[in-house]
Amino acid sequence: MQEKCRLVGISIRILFLLNTIISGITPDDRFHIGTIANRGSFAYEHLRYAIDRWNTEHGAHTQIKFSIVSPIRYDNNYEERMCEIMQQGIVAVVLSNEESEQDSQLIKSMCHYFNIPCLSLQSTSLRDSISDFVTLLGPSRGAGARATSEFLDSMRWTGFLLAYQHGSDLEDLSPLMQYKQIADTGGRRIHIKVRRLPNNTDDYEPFLKYVKTRLKQTNIIIHSNNITVLYNLLQQARGLNMAEPPFSYVFTNTDLSLLEDFLNNMYGASFHCNITGLQLVKNDPMMKTQLALTSEAVYVVGMAIYRMRELGHAPRQSAVMCDSHDIWSDGRIMNEGIRKLKLRNQLTGDVQFKSNGERDDIMYHGVGRINSQFVKVRIRRRGREG
Repeated sequence: MQEKCRLVGISIRILFLLNTIISGITPDDRFHIGTIANRGSFAYEHLRYAIDRWNTEHGAHTQIKFSIVSPIRYDNNYEERMCEIMQQGIVAVVLSNEESEQDSQLIKSMCHYFNIPCLSLQSTSLRDSISDFVTLLGPSRGAGARATSEFLDSMRWTGFLLAYQHGSDLEDLSPLMQYKQIADTGGRRIHIKVRRLPNNTDDYEPFLKYVKTRLKQTNIIIHSNNITVLYNLLQQARGLNMAEPPFSYVFTNTDLSLLEDFLNNMYGASFHCNITGLQLVKNDPMMKTQLALTSEAVYVVGMAIYRMRELGHAPRQSAVMCDSHDIWSDGRIMNEGIRKLKLRNQLTGDVQFKSNGERDDIMYHGVGRINSQFVKVRIRRRGREG
């Protein structure tokens, strides 16, 4: 298998050199960014869009352009996929939120071993060991729950139901599950009930009826990374007269405001209950959070190379062979270039990193639906990284 991967990698590099000669672009002008995502997946298409955006908006004046590198065979395991893309001389790997935690850990460990900078869009598990070569673009675990708890301070709920989708979500939700001890609420006792949403179904009516008639909860927090789940829940809640006061919903999904057109087209002004949540993207018009973070990842890589080249330390791409136990010789300076960046007013706010690679001082907006549209609302304090 390793011999086969080596031959495939050599063939791809020859084709790349021929293409750059024909197009008049020297190999030093065009850099490779890797992904192990399947072609056609959201993660792949987000990265393709982000690279096209950089090449169009910044390629000419920076003299830096990118190409996406992905595995040819997707039936290989993740280790073989990583070995294949590293053979093509990548300057960074963008790790989406589509990989399982186990696969994500494998990719991060390989980045560390072979000195390949990895830009991760997904929250880091509290069980993760810190890696010198993993930089986190997205919020860390629990940051959204902390921001939500600050949002709740102004709502003065006496209790709520916290509904989550996956067992792995509980680590994210810990700050909400411990929300407000009695001493913090002026003596008010906060009643919190935690339930898991039904799996492998789009039919949430039985669950909603259980919430309404058995749990008798009207304040509901929904945690799901799948925006379709939010849409189905709201649609079916309306059919059960749970879209009117006193029902109130808070969603932790940072793409909530993208549902505005769907809500208006289907429900119009008849959707009167309170709907609030979080938003990470500052861009107008709004875009999906993962698309914005992917675009920022490519921008970070591009600006790191640009500033390093200004200082006379531009990284040189080179193939890394797994079976030879190579490391990328310029991987460490590339990684340091990424970590030292300070970028203002990006799609999700200012971008800079802590010494351990976590995003520093990421900030959420609150959003609420007022007069049939989502608007920004005040969160009492910042959703800081802990």
